[in-house]
Amino acid sequence: MTRRYHARKITNAPIGLSLSGRRLRQFLFTTCLGLVLATQATVTLAADVNGIRLWRAPDHTRVVFDLSGPVEHKIFQLENPARLVLDLSASQTSASVSSPDFKNTPITSLRWATREQRDLRVVLDLTKPVSPRSFVLGSNEQYGDRLVVDLYDNEKTTVKTVNDVMPADSKARNVIIAIDAGHGGDDPGAIGPGKVQEKKVVLQISRELKKLVDGTPGYEGVLVRSGDYYIPLRKRTDIARQKRADLFISVHADAFKAASAHGASVYALSRRGATSETARYLAKRENRADLIGGVGSVSLTDKDAMLAGVLLDLSMTATLDSSLEVGGKVLKSMGKVARLHKKHVEQAGFMVLKS
Repeated sequence: MTRRYHARKITNAPIGLSLSGRRLRQFLFTTCLGLVLATQATVTLAADVNGIRLWRAPDHTRVVFDLSGPVEHKIFQLENPARLVLDLSASQTSASVSSPDFKNTPITSLRWATREQRDLRVVLDLTKPVSPRSFVLGSNEQYGDRLVVDLYDNEKTTVKTVNDVMPADSKARNVIIAIDAGHGGDDPGAIGPGKVQEKKVVLQISRELKKLVDGTPGYEGVLVRSGDYYIPLRKRTDIARQKRADLFISVHADAFKAASAHGASVYALSRRGATSETARYLAKRENRADLIGGVGSVSLTDKDAMLAGVLLDLSMTATLDSSLEVGGKVLKSMGKVARLHKKHVEQAGFMVLKS
């Protein structure tokens, strides 16, 4: 005898809904799954602004928003008066966020408000119009997610002629040495004992080195970075070229995986690869500085500079020999006051050396 079972109707189901036990379980599972996916999507898009940091560079102001996660944003300008508006999707500010000091910047104040009950609108009041550039950076070993906003000054560009740069009746000029203090701004570099930051140490060293160079007849030192702000790696060498530098020196106070490591090294460019494992490690670490310091991975404004870089690369072989010669003399002098890792100039593909 075949037994048949009839599922009892659910009396407290929604109006017009009558489900068997099996169908009810399927319905509840699908509904719960949809709720979980919707909740996860909401969490993924939501981000808190945990802090606001600011640096002033010679040609622009950088504002960094520290975030709890990834965020989508839009940016636009308003006139009369000049303002810059940032819309952050599904975001809010934490209670501890405060405005930084806007002294010596085109920003007079910063304010924010909730928009459409879920988005955050940030308004920067300006003294004058600027050329803004914004991009987001993912988290790394030093920072979480960030929204970076660069406000470039709208200064008039002065076009120089050949006679302006090299007058026909000019006398012999000084040998110009560009001294580049690594890192800066929101890129602190290596962190040492007592949380001392590499960016501060190398800037002090660079300033002292400039004094020594300026005190030598026939030589002139110029600082690539004169304050606490970040300069993209490729722009550092652009600045040196604008100063008509004959020699480019990049100063670093590196850290290594082993705490017992100490001493000094001198590096020149390697066109075929690093000459040691240490050189490979340091080159990889330093060349990632643009990701830490806040430089977008795609730029549409530097394509002519890239072409110039290719042409410059053709002449790099000739300058490499001179770099090794000068580096050897620097290494010999450093060996009198510090322990050396190697007795010869090492070589690696540091970005500032090959750009």
